Amino acid sequence: MRDDLKRVQEIVTSIDGDVEDWLGAVIPPVFENTIYRYPNYETVKQAAEGSIFRYGYSKNGNPTTAALEKKLAELEKGEEAKCFSSGTAAIYTVLLSVLEQGSHVITVKNVYGRVSDFLSNAFKKFGVETTFVSGQTIEEFEEAIQPNTKLIYLESPTSWHFELQPVRAITELAKQHQIIVVMDNTWATPVFQNPLDFGVDVVIHSASKYLGGHSDLVAGAVIGSREWISALPQLGAVLSPYESAKLLRGIRTLALRMEKHEKNALQIAAFLKQESKVSEVSYPGLTDFRQYELAKKQMSGSSGLMSFQLNADESGIRAFIDSLRHISIGGSWGGFESIIYAAAMSGSEEEVLARGFSYSQIRLSVGLEEAQTLLQDLHEALRRI
Repeated sequence: MRDDLKRVQEIVTSIDGDVEDWLGAVIPPVFENTIYRYPNYETVKQAAEGSIFRYGYSKNGNPTTAALEKKLAELEKGEEAKCFSSGTAAIYTVLLSVLEQGSHVITVKNVYGRVSDFLSNAFKKFGVETTFVSGQTIEEFEEAIQPNTKLIYLESPTSWHFELQPVRAITELAKQHQIIVVMDNTWATPVFQNPLDFGVDVVIHSASKYLGGHSDLVAGAVIGSREWISALPQLGAVLSPYESAKLLRGIRTLALRMEKHEKNALQIAAFLKQESKVSEVSYPGLTDFRQYELAKKQMSGSSGLMSFQLNADESGIRAFIDSLRHISIGGSWGGFESIIYAAAMSGSEEEVLARGFSYSQIRLSVGLEEAQTLLQDLHEALRRI
């Protein structure tokens, strides 16, 4: 097994916490408690002062979720992690913890839509300004820095265009100006990339994707230093013990699943590159990908998400999508199943172009099916254009 896969597999299969506290249970039980009893008055005071730790109210901490957070911190090489009810909740909590009135943010143009919406609308009302850059050169970040820049928010690779940012160079620049760097690592996962190693302050995950891996939960996670995580505001967007247990189960097979996602995706991407009805394939695992050398420096592998351009109008895109039999249509990604989505389905051509996408752009999340099944499905659908 490759070293990156081996490291993750050893972490996710190690014993979770003190099994004696769980009566020897192999996996952490689902603690359904809303509250926990205190034995006496003095224990309450000591817990409130922080001289001892006790669970008191599940909004503030739950043993099942704590076991998950310990695993996620280890996976991302951080000191601590905090889980949330969604990736969006995790993002919003981090932004609120960093930004104040009059702050300036630098982020990439193709950042996750909710991040763009938060910064352009919700935070703008409080005097927060944002500069969007393509993010592919350090010079763009240097030119964008202002005296009030508080945050650089990265997503490498981005989820539709798969553009990478030179992370280490950015963090070195940020430290010179006392700027915090936050990075979304959902695409690569801790299997293939560890942003904290490059000097990033905080890592965010939409755990609904690869970490969960089974399309049966919604969750988010933030990983960083103990100081950083303890200072995050409590907004009530906590992850339930049920979701925590499912996410713990999901990460047990993370390394194995990512190995299969990558293997399948490399075959699919190579196949699409040879198709006359496909004009461009964006996938960092391809040797002719425009930023392949940077991808090799920052990541040890590639996940299953890619995009490609169809040589077709809307009727051709419709025929292609509707002809697929094994690949389903869906708006998310990162599960065990292959999912496809066309930019043209999200609005008029003018609206799609305004959001920074090509009208003929297709996003494909390659799942864990047999590659030959997926290749045949795509081949047959392309014939319908």
